[in-house]
Amino acid sequence: MLIQQIVNGLTIGSLYALIAMGLALVYGILRIIHVAHAGVYVVGAYAGLYTFLLTHSLLLAVLSSMFFAAVVGIVIQAFVYVPLMRYSPLISLIASIGVFISLEEAIRLIFGPYIKSYPAGLFGGEYHISSVVLSQSQLLVIVVSVISIFLIWYMTEKTRFGLALKAVSQDMEMAETVSINSKNMIMLAFAFGSAFAGLAGMLVGIYFNSVYPSMGDVPAYKSLAIIVVGGMSNIWGAFWAALIIGVVEAISIGVLNIPLPRDSLAFIFMVLVLLIKPEGIMTILGKSKA
Repeated sequence: MLIQQIVNGLTIGSLYALIAMGLALVYGILRIIHVAHAGVYVVGAYAGLYTFLLTHSLLLAVLSSMFFAAVVGIVIQAFVYVPLMRYSPLISLIASIGVFISLEEAIRLIFGPYIKSYPAGLFGGEYHISSVVLSQSQLLVIVVSVISIFLIWYMTEKTRFGLALKAVSQDMEMAETVSINSKNMIMLAFAFGSAFAGLAGMLVGIYFNSVYPSMGDVPAYKSLAIIVVGGMSNIWGAFWAALIIGVVEAISIGVLNIPLPRDSLAFIFMVLVLLIKPEGIMTILGKSKA
């Protein structure tokens, strides 16, 4: 049971990571708490679902979820955050909440308020590895998440794009002096983070076989707890925090039977980390910011 719950926790934690890493990336560059990121996640879930229903191609569904989420992320950045950059970050936070609510309501009006699902039995098979049971949907989520996180690592750590992102996040003016176009890098950061949030939305839709307009409500605040635990602008801190929180939730509910709502555990963990080390878990592990 313990091993099974650890596997379940790592699965859901990897989904948290795909959402939270993009949020940490945006905060690292603009110092904005991008609540509308959860709305982008919902856009990706619907884009992936409808593309799959039309084409029956999982690959096209994945690409569609990432593409439409990236486009929405770029639009939010260009028409909401850029005009507000000269004001207090609080103004951008309020605007972001408004965008998030607007996205959810627009989706509700266009696609209806009811839960939509993938075809029955599509990912219903199971694989048995000793005493551990993996569903097809769980295996799909794990494989796609691992590939996606590897791509994030490669692009942020091994490419000129990643180096430029780090430069812009650390000192935008200095980055400009060495011919890095900060406006383009900000736009690409939004596109990059939004694409993987959209992919996470699609994977969550497959994992729970349900897509609905308000599915971004919990990720909107849980992803904030994750990046606080990880160290706000530290995307790899967000990654480890997401995995830890996913496993803690699974073990607490599935093994220890703690009588608390599952989603409250992330905030309890956040408070504990803030009391011990407000800079985030990466400083506890002895690692510097990414």
